[in-house]
Amino acid sequence: MDKLIKTSRVVATELRRAERSINLAQRDVAQFLLTTLDATEAHGLSPAMSQRTVRATVGALAALAEGQGQMAIRAHLSAERAGRDLGLDVTAWGAGAPKPSFATIEEAEVA
Repeated sequence: MDKLIKTSRVVATELRRAERSINLAQRDVAQFLLTTLDATEAHGLSPAMSQRTVRATVGALAALAEGQGQMAIRAHLSAERAGRDLGLDVTAWGAGAPKPSFATIEEAEVA
């Protein structure tokens, strides 16, 4: 059972890490969009010139948001269900079913 609990914590940590990566990617893509719009305005470029870039960037943001929604809806529920089916409780996940706190992730990275 101890090995199962350790494995479940690793799974929960990786799930949190994946979500964090999506959040960082959303931030970076949004920053890219703002930079593109600022550059277009600062240099007096035609908005039509940056239209394709803006459309693609907005599409990328939408895809990232969809991915994050899928993680929240499907991955979390599946992980929780599997953990419960295996007889694990909330503490086996490292405090938050199934997501451990960021402090737990940082401790795991140090170890």
